[in-house]
Order: sequence, then structure tokens, then C-alpha cells
Amino acid sequence: MRGGELRTKFVLSSMAVCGLLFVGCSLKVDNEKSGKSENVEIQTPVGGLKVRTNINPKDTGLGLYPKARPKEKRHDDDNSANVNISTPFFGLKVIAMEFESDDPPEKVLDFYRKDLGRYGKVIECRGADHQGASGKGDDDHNINLKLECDKEDPGSKSIQLKAGQGNSQRIVGVSPKGNGSEFGLVYIQIRGSERETM
Repeated sequence: MRGGELRTKFVLSSMAVCGLLFVGCSLKVDNEKSGKSENVEIQTPVGGLKVRTNINPKDTGLGLYPKARPKEKRHDDDNSANVNISTPFFGLKVIAMEFESDDPPEKVLDFYRKDLGRYGKVIECRGADHQGASGKGDDDHNINLKLECDKEDPGSKSIQLKAGQGNSQRIVGVSPKGNGSEFGLVYIQIRGSERETM
């Protein structure tokens, strides 16, 4: 899985959903000394969007594979993001980070099979197209994440591990890169009402 693709899909879909809500909004941007935006916050009368890029791997609730290093950046792209959308109707939190390792994919997968086991049953999806987490609504219009594999992509060499369902899920996607690996850590949390905390 390419964590960047998953993160980009969530960010774009999140912004599309919230774009219609941001009339009369306020924007706050915190910059580092380099001038690079690290935190963005948009508040509107009906909700808000927060994006942070200076996050810690612990924010995903997963351990960091030994000797892993952040994936090399391309241009101004960040390899980590924490996106929060909060409205009276729903909330979505996505934390995604990308890393590289000199170890082969199977060693990385072994580490995360054990680590994800803390959150219950772990499923393994080989050659998934990595659309991210899937969910469905119930009679009360709450969205619940399902623990299942996405549609297969026969050309993909990626392997995805998932644990958790209901209102939160953790996903680890690992792909070969030369003699080593690249992998993404993703934490997703949803909620149905403003009263629930995220």
C-alpha cells in the first residue's frame, strides 16, 4: 500500500465534503521557521477542518519498525498527515505516515502482524487496490468500518494488514522497494455525532 495515495484520497474527499460548508470561515496557519506550513485549521459555523503534518508515529497507535526511516520526500509533499473533520453530523480522523526499510517486506509484515494483534483479529490482503477503509451505514445513519479486503488489483505487489472495525481501524500497507520495503501506517476513526470525542 502506498500510504500517500490513501492519505491523498482521504484529504481530497474530506475537503470536497467540507468545501460546501466553508462559507464565512476562518483560516489559521502555523508555520515553522522555514516558512513551511505545518498546521492548518479552518473553522466555520457548521464545522471545522484541521490538518497537521508534524506528527509522531505513536499517533497511529502502532509501533515503528526498527531502523525504519521516513520515506524520502518528493518536492513539497509531506510523508505524514493528521486530518480531522468535525461537524455536528459526523467526524473523521485520519493519521497516515510513510516509511522505508532496508529489510524485505516479509520481515516488516511479521512485525506488524504481531503489533496489530493488540487490536483484535488481523486480516491480510494481498494485491489489494488499497482504496482504504470501507464502511457502511446502519439504521441510525452511523458509519461503521468493516474488517474486509478491498477489491484485488492483479498487478499490485502490495500487502495490506488491517485490524479493527466499528468506529476505528488501523491499516499497514507494505510494498517491495528494491531489496527493501516501503510501508504506510494509517489510523482511521469515525464518529456519528459531535458529542463523541475523537
